[in-house]
Amino acid sequence: MSNNVRSLELDKILSAVALCAGSEKGKQSVLSTQPSADLLTVTQLQKETEEAYYAMNRCNCYPSFEVDDITECIMRAKKMSMLTMGELLKIARLLRLTRNLKNSIGKLDGNIAPILTKMSNQLFLQNTLAEEIDRSIFSETEMNDCASERLGAIRREIKRNGERLRAKLNSYISVPEYQKALQDSVVTMRGDRYVIPVKREFKGVIAGLVHDRSASGQTLYVEPMAIVEMNNELKMLLADEKTEIERILHEFTARVSVISDELLADYEIITTMDVIFARAAYALSTRSTRPVLNQRGYIDIKRGRHPLIDKERVVPVSVSIGKDYNILLITGPNTGGKTVSLKLVGLFVLMTECGLFIPAEEESEVSVFDHVFCDVGDEQSIEQSLSTFSSHIKNIVEIMRDYNERSLILLDELGAGTDPDEGAALAVCITDRILKSGAKAIITTHYGKLKEYSYSTQGVENASMDFDPETYEPTFHLIIGIPGTSNALQIAERLGLDKEIIQEAKGKVGADRVYFDEVLMSADQARRQAEKEKETGKELNDALREEKRALQDEKNKLFLLREKLAATVRSEVKRRVAESLEEVNEILAELKKLLDEPQPKDYFEAAKLRKRIEEIANREEVDEDELEPELVGGVADVGDEVYIKKISKIATVVGLKRNGDYIVKIGNFTTTVKRGAAQKVKKV
Repeated sequence: MSNNVRSLELDKILSAVALCAGSEKGKQSVLSTQPSADLLTVTQLQKETEEAYYAMNRCNCYPSFEVDDITECIMRAKKMSMLTMGELLKIARLLRLTRNLKNSIGKLDGNIAPILTKMSNQLFLQNTLAEEIDRSIFSETEMNDCASERLGAIRREIKRNGERLRAKLNSYISVPEYQKALQDSVVTMRGDRYVIPVKREFKGVIAGLVHDRSASGQTLYVEPMAIVEMNNELKMLLADEKTEIERILHEFTARVSVISDELLADYEIITTMDVIFARAAYALSTRSTRPVLNQRGYIDIKRGRHPLIDKERVVPVSVSIGKDYNILLITGPNTGGKTVSLKLVGLFVLMTECGLFIPAEEESEVSVFDHVFCDVGDEQSIEQSLSTFSSHIKNIVEIMRDYNERSLILLDELGAGTDPDEGAALAVCITDRILKSGAKAIITTHYGKLKEYSYSTQGVENASMDFDPETYEPTFHLIIGIPGTSNALQIAERLGLDKEIIQEAKGKVGADRVYFDEVLMSADQARRQAEKEKETGKELNDALREEKRALQDEKNKLFLLREKLAATVRSEVKRRVAESLEEVNEILAELKKLLDEPQPKDYFEAAKLRKRIEEIANREEVDEDELEPELVGGVADVGDEVYIKKISKIATVVGLKRNGDYIVKIGNFTTTVKRGAAQKVKKV
């Protein structure tokens, strides 16, 4: 990793990202990541991170990537060199992880995550092999009896043989004449043969073969002659067991060998996806966003937070360069945050070129550069007998030799560490050379000549680190457009230095310099006052907008209440009309009876019934517009009328939303209703 990258602490960022990776190879891949200067490559990396970010943040997809490095055992399998049980378990874990990963990624929307979907589709599945390995092998040293019928049969015979052997040896232990010769009444094993512990002085009491003795030499482990043949049989069974286990391992090795290329390809895909998801996990943990990319040298960081500063203390910084100006000169007191702001820009560029999101607000823009050159901090070298100034100049010489118009140059305290006049003159000339080349540069300085240079030179902009005007403590906010001052005399005076010394120092500085600083102070005070008034105006506007919103909400509520009341009234009218119609029908029925066989007195009764109908008509006058209109099926278009049943109101469609809902107008009121809540009215 180059000194430029190390100075900007990209290695610390990559170490943090590596902690998010699940596999060892994934961690190493992250740590070895190098920034890319190719826009297409960076765009691809950013898209990968965005898809994994979507999978984790929106779909709760957190796949496991804890896979073993299988490269070596796969290469051995290719040569048909028998794999161990431990190596086969690694293969099985890879196959299981491949299946789970494919299932997890398969649930994502392929249109939103096409890169991850394509990788997932390339994964090779072999579920049968994984299941058979898991069923056959318990651990790195133990194989299951069911790995093969023959292995199970051999082990059952070994068990029976062992039981016979122990029974025979227990008969020695239980015989009274042998008990005094035994050190302990136990049956044990030496090597793969059953023995009993016999006291040294009774060696000849039990005829047999001595296989071992204790550390003190007082106990001999004897295999009685009566069980030698049985032990030989057991040894042959154990040899058969080993042969069968090796046969099974060879068989599994052959099966792995057949798909070795596919397994290696799976391993590469999994570790690649591990790196992608590690980048996304880091973005989630740091609340980072995807930067907008360009290759024009334009940088616009909105409220960027340095990821290596504690999130409770970090102050967001907004900085831009490459549009209206190519060089940004940052001035201000020491420990004010100049170097942090400078390093933040360089670090964000490198992070972007590595495919990482940046901890800044949405729509922050970052350019891809051919080179990022950096000279930051005190690089004094005792071994090379270089002073601070010499060390800086040595770095700048290398930068000036290699940079071009597509370079980003970051210089901290340019020209410092030597005679101020000479250092300032050198700083101005170096800055001017960078400006003419078209490269982009951010330079921190205390030199007044550089401030003056920026005022008289197009393409150079001043910036300063803000400070509290009362305490002169830094606030760590970057203010673009206004140069800063060191505030050394003001800080010294506030800390109690004799005022006569302060005045004498001001005289030593020179009238022009004092006047220039006073102008800057006055300009800064004017800026603060303007910002205060702007903030007050913003608060007033926010309050007015909130009041307007509240009034509009109240208006909407009143409108809906009115419509609800109107609907209630219409419902009551309809009910009363229905009752009246029923009454009229009864009267008409009575009239019909009278007219069938009219009598003189019936004319009087008919007149009474007619009067009742007139009373009902006068009582229930119904506006035709209040009646429910004739409705038709289908989707309404702009200009059509729809009937909103909930409020019993006819509205005109003035717009359509993407999801199919209607934007309707009822009188002077415009609102949105769901398509299912409104039905198209038949045109007359």
